[in-house]
Amino acid sequence: MNPAHSRNLTQGFLPFACASLLATAGAATALAQAVPAPKPENASEPAVELSPFVVKEEVTDSYRARQTVVGSRSAKDLVSMPTSIVVITAQQIKDLNATDVSQVLAVGVSGVTRNQTINDDVNIRGFRTMNSLRNSVTKGSFKRNPMFDVERIEVIKGPGALIIGNNSFLGGAVNFVTMRASATPGGSIQTTVGTSNSLRLAANVTGPVVKSEEFRLNYRFTLGGERADRDKKIEDQDDRKFIGGGLAMYFGNNISLYVNGYYYKDAGYFYWNDFLDVSGTAPTLKNLGKAKINTYSGRSFSPGRKRDAFWKNQDSFIDTTLLAKLTQNGNLRAYWFASNLVDRRRIVRGITVQANNYMLDRQDIPLAIDNYSHNGQLDYLHRYATDFFALDTTLGVDASYGFSRQGQSVLAMPALDTRRNSFPDDDTYFSVKRAGAGLPNLQDTLNRSTSYSYYFQENLSFLQERLVLVGGLRWFRPGGTTENMVTKVITNRPDTVFRTHKYGVVVKVLPNLSAYYTNAQNIFLQSGFTDKFAANDQLGPPLNNQEGNLTEYGLKYTYEVSNKVSLFATMANFDMELTNVRTFGDLGNGVQGIIQSRQDKGKGWEYDLSMRLGAGNGNFDVVATYFDGQSSIAADPTVQAVDFVPRKYSLLGKYSWTGGSLKGFSIGGSIMDQTGKRNGNYLIDFPRLFNLFAMYRWNKHWETQLNIDNVTDERYIVAIAATGLIQTADMQAVRFAVKYSW
Repeated sequence: MNPAHSRNLTQGFLPFACASLLATAGAATALAQAVPAPKPENASEPAVELSPFVVKEEVTDSYRARQTVVGSRSAKDLVSMPTSIVVITAQQIKDLNATDVSQVLAVGVSGVTRNQTINDDVNIRGFRTMNSLRNSVTKGSFKRNPMFDVERIEVIKGPGALIIGNNSFLGGAVNFVTMRASATPGGSIQTTVGTSNSLRLAANVTGPVVKSEEFRLNYRFTLGGERADRDKKIEDQDDRKFIGGGLAMYFGNNISLYVNGYYYKDAGYFYWNDFLDVSGTAPTLKNLGKAKINTYSGRSFSPGRKRDAFWKNQDSFIDTTLLAKLTQNGNLRAYWFASNLVDRRRIVRGITVQANNYMLDRQDIPLAIDNYSHNGQLDYLHRYATDFFALDTTLGVDASYGFSRQGQSVLAMPALDTRRNSFPDDDTYFSVKRAGAGLPNLQDTLNRSTSYSYYFQENLSFLQERLVLVGGLRWFRPGGTTENMVTKVITNRPDTVFRTHKYGVVVKVLPNLSAYYTNAQNIFLQSGFTDKFAANDQLGPPLNNQEGNLTEYGLKYTYEVSNKVSLFATMANFDMELTNVRTFGDLGNGVQGIIQSRQDKGKGWEYDLSMRLGAGNGNFDVVATYFDGQSSIAADPTVQAVDFVPRKYSLLGKYSWTGGSLKGFSIGGSIMDQTGKRNGNYLIDFPRLFNLFAMYRWNKHWETQLNIDNVTDERYIVAIAATGLIQTADMQAVRFAVKYSW
């Protein structure tokens, strides 16, 4: 992105966002007396006092959400939390017809960018987040998480050790929230067809099984599948199958039990299948090269043949949540989940582009992974309230166990002349049994990991939550072993207790306007030593533990008159760092070696706005985001952190007719633009991306939808692992969906 483009991005969008915010707030105030408040709907079942661990159901077609549980383990209004959390609603997912999370994160939340295309690997505020959450618990995956049964997506920013119970999240986390079984009978079936012979089926049905005063049972069943041709021959086609479901059981009014689960099979081969143009001067960290796709790395280029490569992934997940009201002021939550991931693949890939810019060195990688994990949580929430203040105390314990075995071999293959559309040496190569493909793998590692933690969190509020003080501490005790199955050497993991914290304050300056401050921390254990005299002598002091620190303050504004006028806007300033970074530097004698440097750093401003404004015979719905930040690495404060995007803006909007001759019709689109990011010694630039969509609903049951993604058909680089190993984004995709609901 050139400097002029960057300036226009900053100068053009920020005033627009501020003006929109002010104009909408003014319009909302002006219409407050004109629009009547909505009347409560008739309940379809007996009224039950909701557990404080449950978010109130919001049956809405807008882009705005009100509550979350991921920020504190109990349901809280977003405006009352000293945390930056953005909720992507079911309506946003529906309008974009999103099949993976990157499609909604691109235009739904500030400060989040994509790191690669295979899985849900994102960068939040300059720090990498490789794993996602499902129902607020960490869920590992080597491919993109399924979206067939996802009701909404929550993005919580900053260190998540205290509230999530997982110490690995520094920049933030993405949480997939599962649809819940409902007492209201209903369901939907949707078929989507599109370019590349794509076909996607998704069906959801829910309703009651038993209804009585003593016991109620609701169910949900989800079925999904997807296939599509791929441009590259080695990829063949997408192939995904999904089956899932859930139960909600209510024992009187004080005890409930929720169960969710799924089985997901993804047999599509989708890897790093492109390579760079390496002509010209070799780039350096101080003189970055502009990343360009090689001329011979066309849309249909493949580094190998389909018959020699495969990637089969089976993923199953189940979780249960027991909620019990023990006393008038005391509530208990017990949670357990189990995950099983079986991954089998043989990767054929490029790795290095030779100096002539067309010969591609390749690798053959047989790989087998088995991952099993269990996680249990127990939380007790007590509320003590007087006329002057209210104190919410939460005590909890988390325990997890993980088993992971990975066998892998990295084998050199004959180099490929990419100017030719053939693989002359591959028949001979693959006719021989090799390590991992008929013979034992060269590397075989077994990990058994354990983690035990306990915490408390206090929410002290005054003046009917006009002033809220939040504080909490969590103690972690990790453990486990790593076993080399080739050498039979067993290494114990650190068994050390350490503590993390989170503090915050919320002040409601006005009933609809709150200001907040938060300070949070993660701790990362390190083992090993620095160097003293020469590289790799490891005679220096031991490595200190790393600290991931966040300082953040911001404003939140909410306003709602009716389902015609509503607004939620946030502005946040953050300063994050990772201290005691292991890197290479001068040992003090002119020799380079392992040192421990000060910090990786990211700081900046974020703006998120979601609103609805009634106008004419319908409603405008808008989500606008803007991010402006800067970063540096520990080794050199002048160098931008890897995958950090200094600026990004997005706008998602639509107009829906609720009356008149066009009733039932909606039309909208989105725009997203971001500045370049450093990936190794290269700078990856990104085009401005446009999406369009239109929908028509009639007869209360039928709906059709058209989506056009990447309208300008841009082909661009997303990530670089090596000169012969890069990822490009999907080009233009057109999808047409038909949905029947009841």
